[in-house]
Amino acid sequence: MIPGKYFDGTSSTGATASLALGADGIARVLGLHQRVEAPVSELEISERVGNIARRIRFPGGGVFETRENDAIDEALESMEMRPAAGWVHRLESRWRMVFSALVAVAVISVVFVHWGIPAMAKQVARVLPAEADRAIGIGTLETFDRMMFDPSKLPAERRSALTRRFTDMTGALDDGHVYRLEFRKADAIGANAFALPSGIVVVTDELVDIAKSDDEIVAVLAHEIGHVRGRHALRQILQAAGVSALAVALLGDLSSLSGILSAAPALLTAKHSRDFEREADSFAKQWLRENRIAESSFDAILCRMTGTHGPKEKEAVDYFSSHPATDERARCTPEN
Repeated sequence: MIPGKYFDGTSSTGATASLALGADGIARVLGLHQRVEAPVSELEISERVGNIARRIRFPGGGVFETRENDAIDEALESMEMRPAAGWVHRLESRWRMVFSALVAVAVISVVFVHWGIPAMAKQVARVLPAEADRAIGIGTLETFDRMMFDPSKLPAERRSALTRRFTDMTGALDDGHVYRLEFRKADAIGANAFALPSGIVVVTDELVDIAKSDDEIVAVLAHEIGHVRGRHALRQILQAAGVSALAVALLGDLSSLSGILSAAPALLTAKHSRDFEREADSFAKQWLRENRIAESSFDAILCRMTGTHGPKEKEAVDYFSSHPATDERARCTPEN
């Protein structure tokens, strides 16, 4: 006799009972007030999965539940009715197979995150309209103005001259973005420039001050235009969403994964950002070549920008944490 509980289908409370699988091919539930029996051939017996309780469903809707899996298997085998082991149980019984499967999932996931998600994000960004970029950038500059920027102190003539150069650079671009150059004083981040996804490029007074020629500033502007053209902000968001979706698909429980899901995209942001920096560098150098401006202008200003980031700027904004090493991007010389 096999101990367990019997559920009659009308109550969630099970009654303690025993199951007897007779030599006559009849299954009987004993220890109940009512008579419960049926031919074994008419029972629905759940597959074995580890030590999870087996469920034996009777034709009338009643269910006998037991954890005595070995006893069930032995009884069925004696009656030459033992069901084939389920694939989950077979996997569980073969740890090498399970381990190999886990390794394969891990490798495939890493490959997908490293190459698959960025490739998919690039394709999705390619078909989305420029309005998506503008939606991402709404309010960003105003927020920065409140947090760390002051109005530019550059002379109006200097700003006008650089704006004309920028307009010449972007006038022929027909990618749906509305390009605009903005100047700000930024003690917190020092000599710097960045692009908003809408097409606004911000240059700090400190960057203009350290530049030894307008060509150097133009090189930085070309780099930032490369970010806009490459739609890097949108792709970054799509990639982070892809990583989170993959984590949910693999691990399932959203409530327990909240910490992982918030951290995983951040952990990958630096790597993907470095890829975007390289793309923007490539765009800038190509643009400089096409416009007959020495690529050394880009190297010079980049090396000088890196040298201006001291402890104060490091505490305020860890700007270069998501950038490739400077010596990978530019040739720095003592003259720089």
